[in-house]
Amino acid sequence: MSESTLLKLQDMELVTQHLVQPDDLNYHNNLFGGKMLSWIDEGMAMFVMTKIQYTNIVTISMDNVVFRSPARAGDIIQIYGKIVKYGKSSVTSITLAVTNNPQTRKISEVIESEITYVCLGENGKPYPHFRKFTPPT
Repeated sequence: MSESTLLKLQDMELVTQHLVQPDDLNYHNNLFGGKMLSWIDEGMAMFVMTKIQYTNIVTISMDNVVFRSPARAGDIIQIYGKIVKYGKSSVTSITLAVTNNPQTRKISEVIESEITYVCLGENGKPYPHFRKFTPPT
């Protein structure tokens, strides 16, 4: 693992892991990008829900999505994340997914992105959850 990857991960938490299966691959035997984004969105949403103690959230944006290298069958995808910003009803996180090949022990960055979620009230409109919530330090 490179030093820059280690620096990025040092204050992030492991959010979830997935084993890349043959059904997850495209024609060129690389992990489908959409599958990876789905794993990231689902894992980070659960991570954020736990951290903010509120579950009615929706993804409003995935920004700065940068694919760095492919993942292949047998790779373990490890998704790391942290919350970086709170708004009135929104919360922004950054995520970094890496491949961990158990045979070669090679770890590579796959994707990095920023995701913003919005808390919704019972009416389906943005809810100012963070007026009442004190984020953990």
